[in-house]
Amino acid sequence: MSENKNTTELIVLGIIPARGGSKSIPKKNVYPLAGKPLILWTIEAAQRSELLGRIVVSTDDEEIAEVSRGAGVEVINRPAELATDTAHTEPVLLHVLEYLRETEGYVPDVVALLQCTCPLRGADVIDAGIRKLIATGCDVVMTVAPLQHWFLAGQIGEGDRFQPEYDYQRRKFTQELPEKYSENGALFVTRTQILLEHQCRLGGDVRVLVMDPVHSIDIDTYEDLRLAEQVIEAFGIS
Repeated sequence: MSENKNTTELIVLGIIPARGGSKSIPKKNVYPLAGKPLILWTIEAAQRSELLGRIVVSTDDEEIAEVSRGAGVEVINRPAELATDTAHTEPVLLHVLEYLRETEGYVPDVVALLQCTCPLRGADVIDAGIRKLIATGCDVVMTVAPLQHWFLAGQIGEGDRFQPEYDYQRRKFTQELPEKYSENGALFVTRTQILLEHQCRLGGDVRVLVMDPVHSIDIDTYEDLRLAEQVIEAFGIS
């Protein structure tokens, strides 16, 4: 079990979901990124956090489990039905909570979801999210990144015909457009009560923590891996 480092009165559990199957990059969660398995980037960030009280990895894959245990993190075996391509994340979180409650009577106040595919999210982001939840008294804090505005937004129809979502004659200047953000998947800090009531990581009073686009890289393709490696080298991230 990871050492309890939480200095708040809240019991905060970090959950790292990592299934073995991946179609875009086979064995993605243990695929090397700048010399170490992808999952290790998230594990090490979680271990450097000052506010996570406990860290667990939920997986169905023995290689992922071996890497995780080798890094000093406890592993909870995930049922096969929660490790399919169509399985949602929330049932995985709920399974971890149910397992820990039934086996240990352990019930955290807060769950911090840490997805392996966001390797450049550091311990500072994790702690900032937890601190925001504590300071505001909100129910959820999630990380977001600025969304780039494009004038030529729209859909492509038959014959590559462009179907714009704006009026050609009324194009606005960039400074006239409202700022928009999208969730980047790096961190969700959710009160356990909200997760249980809504069966969802989002619910109630949701606040955001803004991350820059560079550290918001989400690994889905080999191109994403190469881009992440370039960022790691350029910024000296370890």
